[in-house]
Formats: sequence, C-alpha cells, structure tokens
Amino acid sequence: MPTMTTYPPVPEVWKPAADLVAQVYALEPLRADIDARFAAGLDNVAAVDVMAEAGLLGLTLPRRYGGQGRDYTALAAVCEALGSIDTAHQIALTVHLGLVAMAILQWGSDEQRTHWLPLLARGEVLATFGLTEPGAGSDVGALRASARRVAGGYLLNGEKTWISGANHAGLFIIFATIDPTLRHRGITAFLVPRSAEGLSTSVLHGKFGVRAGDTGSVICSDVFVPDTQVLGEVGEGFALALAALGNGLFTVGAGALGIAAETRRIAAAFMRSCGDDGRGWAGGLLARMVVREEAARLLLARAAALKDAGRPNTVETGRAKWQCAEAGLANAVAALDIWQARYAVEHPALLRHWANAKGAVIYGGTSEIHQTMQAAYALGDRVERLPRRPAPSAADLAE
Repeated sequence: MPTMTTYPPVPEVWKPAADLVAQVYALEPLRADIDARFAAGLDNVAAVDVMAEAGLLGLTLPRRYGGQGRDYTALAAVCEALGSIDTAHQIALTVHLGLVAMAILQWGSDEQRTHWLPLLARGEVLATFGLTEPGAGSDVGALRASARRVAGGYLLNGEKTWISGANHAGLFIIFATIDPTLRHRGITAFLVPRSAEGLSTSVLHGKFGVRAGDTGSVICSDVFVPDTQVLGEVGEGFALALAALGNGLFTVGAGALGIAAETRRIAAAFMRSCGDDGRGWAGGLLARMVVREEAARLLLARAAALKDAGRPNTVETGRAKWQCAEAGLANAVAALDIWQARYAVEHPALLRHWANAKGAVIYGGTSEIHQTMQAAYALGDRVERLPRRPAPSAADLAE
C-alpha cells in the first residue's frame, strides 16, 4: 500500500500561510496511530495539547489576548492541513477557536474577553459550543434548554448533544431560551465553566465518522449562571449563533477540502505505483478529483478574502462549505473506487477519510439545506442580515 513520504506542497492561494502549514505537517503526534485510533473510537487528547503548544488554538486571536493575530486565509490553510491528517483535529480547532473564542472576541464584554481569551489562546482551557439538542438541530428555534431568571442571573436546564469536545472542555457556550414561545427571539448565550454545579457530560459511542475525536452530551440541571456571563444581550443568542457558525462553516469547509486533497494525493500515488498513465477509467476519476478540489478551494479562498476584508460573506461562506464538503466526499469515494478496482482489501486511511467526509456534508447544515439557501439567495427571497456587532476583519485580528 503506497504511503506519503513527503509533505504535500502548499497551494498557491494559501502561500502567505506556508509557515503555518509546514508547522502543522511537522506535528507528528497528530498522525500517530490515527488509523488505529479511528478504528477503536479513541479520541486523542494529546493531539489537542500539541496543537495548543504550537499556538494553533489562538491562531486568529489578537496578540493582545495572547493569540497569533493571523487572518482567515491562514485559518483556512491550517484547517485544510489538519483535515488532510484527520477531521478530528480540524473539528477541535473549529469548535475551540472558530465557534467559541472568536464568538467571545466578537460578542463578549471587555471583562469576558480579558478573562477568557488568554486562557483559550494558550489552551489552558478548552472550549466547546452547546447549541444542538436531541430535538433541535437544523431548526435552532426549536431548542428547549431553558434559562429561568433568578436573583443575580439564570438557572439553566436541558440537554445538548453531538457536542464536540464535550468531555474535555473547561468552558461551554450554552444556548438556552428565556421563553420557548419566543422561538428565535428568546435564545440567549451563556458562558458556563465546567466547575459550575449541576453541569455534567457523557461520551457518545458508535459514531460513523470523526471517531478519533471526542463527542458527547451536556446536561444542565439548575446550573446557575450570573448576569456577568451572559454573552451578548439577552435574546441575542440566535444572531450570535449564526455569526459563530459562519466561522464554523468556513473551517469545516476547509477541513473537508483537506480530505479532498489528501484522497486525491493517495489515488495519484497509487496509480503511479501501478504504472497507470491516466488515460483510462481511473485517470478520468482522478481528473475530476483535481477539478472538484480546485473549484472548492477557489470558493473557500473567496470567502476568506471577504472575511479578511471585514465584508459580508454569509452567501460565499455557505457556498464554499457546501462545495468543499461535497468535494471531500466525492473524492474519497473516487479514491476508494480506484483502489478497490485493483485490490479487494480495505484501505484504512481512505475508509477513515470517507467516513469523516460523510459527516461534513451533514453537520454545519446539510448539503440539501445549503442548496436550498443558495437558491433563495439567487432568487432574492433571502438576504444577508448584518449582526449588531460585526465580525473582526484581518486588520482587527492583527492588533
């Protein structure tokens, strides 16, 4: 079975982040026993520690908070590299940095940013994002976790599920409603430390993909959260979640692009080792793999450029996530076809990437949802609404 003996080159669109990409590929603990861990369903906490030591957990946080101050283009390049190794690594960065730390940067008070961001940038505290519930996934307005007003704060009750990093996180953004009849207008975001009394977590077993990463449920049973730990304003949680998910979709797309690129590299190396000159059936599959990958990368680069400039990018980010995820899954399937046409045995790495890619077309909004949204944007039936607090630009992140 052919193996990669050299690190893949940095795509031209990510050249400004070449140092970071080289740094990611040099982190050997990210690769250690990854196929075996995936097969056994063992998450790798040490991998997150290595990413923290490399400064990746604070990649796009401003230097004044202990981050690296890098831009969204660099974030895309790093997430592509992580995804090409294993989606679990990209998901860890997506949730900790993209969904939580960047949300605190955009929506938090001065006190919240000053307290939490240096801890998150250094990886002293890992963070996760508690939005999805057993009965509320794509329809966020249906969430039932409640926030009951009491003296000095709120009591949270409810369950969150499919939460990445749930069992290792020290900080949770928990979304709960002050009144379910208000639907979206009642949702509020709360910063909840693991030490909060009444908060507990559990592990989800038997996943199809991302098996080398931690996923679990979060239970809140009369968890008290003081007023000072409301993130944003009361009733603003839906807008906050959408803004955070903009970073989530962006990085999930980049990770799926990493799968598209890595499976294409594996297929090409295998064909070359077999003496296949690319003129036949397998060559046609490989050519389509290249085009899917490059088209998806250009869409992601456009979204990155808009985010770096501080311009609206919801349409472009959604489009990029949709197509990157589809490219990752299609390329993984094509690479398996090329392999199994010659060998009727399993290829652990390709099977792992295929299973991981299948998840990417589901979470962060299914491909069908993104397709429907893009049609609505094209017809003018849906328009982008800017949040009260704009997302930071590359210039803001560099401060």
